[in-house]
Amino acid sequence: MKDLPGEWKDHQLTMVVLMDPCEDADNVLRANRSREKTYMFDVAFDYAATQEDVYVATTKNLIDGVIAGYNATVFAYGPTGAGKTYTMLGLDSEPGIYIRTLNDLFTAIEDSTEDLNCSVYMSYIEIYNEMIRDLLNPSSGYLELREDAKGEIRIAGITEFSTCNAKEIMALLTKGNKLRTQESTAANKTSSRSHAILQVAVKQKSRVKDINEEVRVGKLFMVDLAGTERASQTQNRGKRMKEGAHINRSLLALANCINALSEKGGKGAQFVNYRDSKLTRLLKDALGGNSRTVMITHISPASSNFEESRNTLVYADKAKNIRNKVKRNLMNVSYHLAQYTSIISDLRSEIDRLRAKIDQQSQEQQKGEKAGICDIKAEVQEYSHGEMALLQEQLLSAFREQMEIRRSLMELENCNMELHIDTSRHLLTISDWERDRARARRVREVTEEKRDRGNVEEQESGPEEPQYVTAAREEIGPLLAEQRKTMEQKVSKFN
Repeated sequence: MKDLPGEWKDHQLTMVVLMDPCEDADNVLRANRSREKTYMFDVAFDYAATQEDVYVATTKNLIDGVIAGYNATVFAYGPTGAGKTYTMLGLDSEPGIYIRTLNDLFTAIEDSTEDLNCSVYMSYIEIYNEMIRDLLNPSSGYLELREDAKGEIRIAGITEFSTCNAKEIMALLTKGNKLRTQESTAANKTSSRSHAILQVAVKQKSRVKDINEEVRVGKLFMVDLAGTERASQTQNRGKRMKEGAHINRSLLALANCINALSEKGGKGAQFVNYRDSKLTRLLKDALGGNSRTVMITHISPASSNFEESRNTLVYADKAKNIRNKVKRNLMNVSYHLAQYTSIISDLRSEIDRLRAKIDQQSQEQQKGEKAGICDIKAEVQEYSHGEMALLQEQLLSAFREQMEIRRSLMELENCNMELHIDTSRHLLTISDWERDRARARRVREVTEEKRDRGNVEEQESGPEEPQYVTAAREEIGPLLAEQRKTMEQKVSKFN
């Protein structure tokens, strides 16, 4: 591995050179047919790199995007025994990407604004022999993939745990890892016999309820793939060989998708077949859809793994040419009139919470002011007690006036919301009645056209306006006037 000189440094790319261990410099027949290959990647790590180095360079910059409502995916790819599980899971003394990402994710959520209500959901599955198993709820049996009305792939019956505590997620992750299928082979004593997928969804919405509400959802997928393997190296037989065949088949489907996506849009554009494997169906968005994706490719320094390393680097080199179209996951929720009662209840609870917070701040501020006044008294002892008392009274009066203005603004905001809801209800009543009257008029006109032309058409007057509609029309004017009055009062309070 070596850095590129010249203009390539502006792109911050790194060259990886793969040397052929069987190459003989004295072989005249292969003098011009060297199998040495060079590849360009964003970042490359040698044996001295730490877990922190890998995490900072690959995954850490995705966390802010997930909180902002973008999808992100990180997966480890490479042959068996190359260190994929160690990179993703790590050790207690040297945690991997799973633990570091979740720690930073919850730290970022805690540091975010108090105006948003945040919920975190977690699920953890494995794909073993092309069967999906829930690692957090193994009793649910094998699960199936389903496609919803929006075209998104869902896992039917998956268990999602909701928590706002990083320690709880760590405990669930530890529990799931103990249930993951691992066996010993000749190539790796702790070989992962399945693909493990950890999904963390962050859902955020405004703490203050309104008629229309914006909800943003960011999803983070962290995938620990099983490694490609050769039966001649792993010496697998029976059940282990069957597992290896399923692993290689799913990874071949993944490689085919990467190959097709890398050529998409060019002369050799191909159809991308995600349905060859359950792994590729789950990673459809991560490979070529709405997701920021990072591939951490692992290769072995052993000379016996030259062919596996070369194939891995080839597909990693193709994967870096894939371009995804990323967009924020925003949903606008409109509440029905029947839900206004609960909205008002939530608003009143929020007002009570803010009032309690204001009272607490006022008490703290009063304590601070009293301490400040004592310091002032100590520094200016030459002033008379009457002048100090007058100054203290002015300070307290100004503070009380400020607190009263804050309380008045909160009450005006609550009153304005209730007036808006009442006005919307009356307008909906009038519009419903007018729509029914227009529908009745159209039915009457169709009936009259069917009558004989010789008959005298009867002119029927429309139904009289009901009393509740008239009352609604009469009440809208005062409500609007009261709303304008409330807004004027708020403006006057600010001025």
